[in-house]
Amino acid sequence: MEVVKTLVDLGIVMPVYKQKPEFLKAALDSVLNQTFEQFRFVIVIDGAPEMEPLVQSIVANDPRVNIIAYDINQGVPHALNTGFAELFQHNGIHFLTWVSSDNIYGPQFLEVLRLALLKGPEELGLVYSSFQSIDNYNTPLNDEVALSALRKYQGKPKEALLDSSIVGVSFMYKAKYAKMVQGGYSLAPVEDYDYWLKITDFCEIKYIPVELMAYRVDSTYSVSAQLKTTEAHRHWRHAYHLARHQARMRRGIGPEVNILFPLSEVSDHAIQRIENLYEQMFSNYVCYVLDLSLDQRVTIALMQISHPTAVYEWYPGWQPDMAALAAVRKHLAPYTMLLDLNEFKNVMDLHILHNQLSKTGYSIWSSYYTDDHSIIGYRTEHMAESILTNELLRTHRLDDLLVKKTKNAGDGA
Repeated sequence: MEVVKTLVDLGIVMPVYKQKPEFLKAALDSVLNQTFEQFRFVIVIDGAPEMEPLVQSIVANDPRVNIIAYDINQGVPHALNTGFAELFQHNGIHFLTWVSSDNIYGPQFLEVLRLALLKGPEELGLVYSSFQSIDNYNTPLNDEVALSALRKYQGKPKEALLDSSIVGVSFMYKAKYAKMVQGGYSLAPVEDYDYWLKITDFCEIKYIPVELMAYRVDSTYSVSAQLKTTEAHRHWRHAYHLARHQARMRRGIGPEVNILFPLSEVSDHAIQRIENLYEQMFSNYVCYVLDLSLDQRVTIALMQISHPTAVYEWYPGWQPDMAALAAVRKHLAPYTMLLDLNEFKNVMDLHILHNQLSKTGYSIWSSYYTDDHSIIGYRTEHMAESILTNELLRTHRLDDLLVKKTKNAGDGA
């Protein structure tokens, strides 16, 4: 029976799987008791039929709520797409958000975000706010220093979204732009980040530096709590990198850095090094693993650690410098790094090296960390010709250095 007023312009979706009853009640109560009261609320129970009686007891006969239930769990993206498909049937819905079944939403969560979209320019399609983190006992985890750091992190320009998920967990967006996103939500378990990248192909974003909700960290049934094993983390990381890679492909953004990793044998150290690379904050690179083995054992082993921009090339029996020179000439990018087994000491290392080198003039050939990792050094043409591994070089300069090195090696032989 249609009882929701036709003037309603806001729609909310909550996917529900297994959840602690007290968390679910707190989440539902916080949504149902917003200062902005006129909304449609679609709750999608995704393969947890035991949760339906609890949900119904909490929402009672609230006319704003519509419950959709599936007997088999089909994942968060499917649940979200189901809920939004229901909301899309109502032409009056102009603003959308979705909420989690374990978070707590402040009473002005909807009002503040909706008003920001309503009063913003036409091209503004996504707004988001800061948030407080809480534990399973509702204890705030961030002091004012931590909240200030989070606000600074989230307040970066739109371009930063290609590097990390600055939107976070408190957001609202316009339905007109949501309808432009092909396929809706996908790419679990980073469906939210992937969606922000997709929708911002079409619109602008705005950050509101105020905490509007409480995010429950690693609650019992949360996605983050399920990512503790090595394999689960690798799956998450692959999806995270893939979301960024696909966004850059859609926008015609080519790779900035080629990573060359010549290997003739596989060791635990080599595996740890490739893992270490994949954990870097900077992601606009292609990693070329140069397999120097005679039987492709390097490729077979490292392909088990999936990455969307990892490429394996076989140079059986080649010397590392000759393989690197061939790869440099085959794959063009502004910058190239020869990787060795010494790990990056910080997840920001590659980002910082790229950022610093891109700011310099062409008289600077490279950027690199000194041995003690205390400062960044820069190569010029007057430096010795030896190439430092883990040194970020302008690609044509690396070509020059490799030519000289291989020629000198040949002359010495």
